[in-house]
Amino acid sequence: MFHFMIDLENTRSRGLQGAEYLTADDCVTIFYSQTCVKLEKGKLQQIIDAGSVLDIRRLRRTGKNALDFYIASRIGELFGGGYSGIVAIVSNDKGYNAVQDYWSSCAKPARKVLLQSNIEQCIGCSNESSDRKKLIQGKLQEVNLETEYRLYGERLKMRRALEDIFSDTSYRNLTGQIFGVVEGRKESEPRGLYLDTIKRFGREDGLEIYRRIKQAFGAERERAADES
Repeated sequence: MFHFMIDLENTRSRGLQGAEYLTADDCVTIFYSQTCVKLEKGKLQQIIDAGSVLDIRRLRRTGKNALDFYIASRIGELFGGGYSGIVAIVSNDKGYNAVQDYWSSCAKPARKVLLQSNIEQCIGCSNESSDRKKLIQGKLQEVNLETEYRLYGERLKMRRALEDIFSDTSYRNLTGQIFGVVEGRKESEPRGLYLDTIKRFGREDGLEIYRRIKQAFGAERERAADES
């Protein structure tokens, strides 16, 4: 369970990036002032759709670091009331490191406080063991640009080949779905491709689609072997 403290003055709507990963077990409190009362409607709707508990706290008086004190006070209120989950401060203000230090080393028992610039990063760097964390870490994983571009070229080539194969058939409007079945299947897995095709398109249509795929890509492999 997370309790997200959103410093809206500091992050604006960018702080809500990753709201699509929220669940009904999460709580989100948005701290704001009269100088910052707007945020993206879509981000707010994602919080609501997730079923998360939503709360808003407006500063009664503006002043230097006033919002910071609101958030620090709210965290003390939560932990003092027995909350034992994770508190995630969403802000770019490094002054909150002092809040982290206090609750991790000065308070007994130690409490977990995260500090990141958006919801997505908070979940990604947590010690939570969940599918949403795995999805975020996969998304944020750094990849080799040249390798990814090569894979993109291969996918594009496959897509165009399928469009050619089915251009003169009644299946031409299903090319996107067919591509989804073929993509990721290795040449050594013909039975897997066969079963997936039957499952997606039914026995009669699936058999015809599979036959055309096998015939076309088989001919392509033979040409590649001859050229080499």
